[in-house]
Amino acid sequence: MNREIDPARRNAGVAAALGAVAIWAGWLPVTRLGVVTHLTPGDVAALRYGTSGLVLLPVLLLHLKELPWRRVVPLSFVAIGAGVPYFTVFATGLRLANSGQGAVLGPGASGLFTVLIARALLGERLRRSQAYGLAITATGIAIVVLHDLAGGGSRIAGFALVLVASLAWAGFTIASRVLRLRPVLIAAYISVSNALLYLPVYVATGGFERLRIVPTRDLLLQVVYQGVLTGVVALIAFTFAVSRLGAAGAASFTPLSPVLIALFGWLIVGDTVDAATAIGLAAVAAGVLVANRGGGGSSAR
Repeated sequence: MNREIDPARRNAGVAAALGAVAIWAGWLPVTRLGVVTHLTPGDVAALRYGTSGLVLLPVLLLHLKELPWRRVVPLSFVAIGAGVPYFTVFATGLRLANSGQGAVLGPGASGLFTVLIARALLGERLRRSQAYGLAITATGIAIVVLHDLAGGGSRIAGFALVLVASLAWAGFTIASRVLRLRPVLIAAYISVSNALLYLPVYVATGGFERLRIVPTRDLLLQVVYQGVLTGVVALIAFTFAVSRLGAAGAASFTPLSPVLIALFGWLIVGDTVDAATAIGLAAVAAGVLVANRGGGGSSAR
């Protein structure tokens, strides 16, 4: 006998999943806004990890013994692949690549890289639907890259940086899967470790002095969005959605992300979407939908 899903629990899960996806979608254009106006990628990284590190420090201290400190390799991949190195490379790429292109080459490519690495290192077998989905996603990425090359390749350096960052994020995803820690604890470890390692260097190189001339409104936007909404709220919301809808149910909302990134990029930064980028966005969304047919998993930004 099939058990009915409590409508109230499902509605709460749907709301949480949509909220998490919307926040993660806004992360990319908010980051781009910062690095093309008053801030450097290093400034935004300091605001992001400094804020989230402070917020999540109590979580890390309470659960410090749960971290497998002897597993140096996966812990390092987690800290680097979702930390300051990943963030600064991605943000630097966004100085050239616009929000829509970043959506194709970021979330799209990171999913592609994750599956390929999991296949190579963990021996995970691809379902036929996953193979089709990856092919569709790869086609969308190729269209965006080839279109820019045909027009002179003015954004290729930015594309390359975003792809490198996407590869780093894929490494983080695989390492976090190997560690099997709770998402909140992983977020706390990433934020606090990167804050401890990066902020002293940032301060020593005059970072805080640069922030003094940045408009307060711009600083608050990055602090709230990067450090609180992206680093804490979205992660908790997605974890809640998984508990209500299951991993596959929560992950089924992720195809909305590239489309929302393009929309928010237009609203926040004024980025327009050309035909090639529109096709690439559609291909990435379709690729995720096809790959998740008959199963799925969860991911977080």
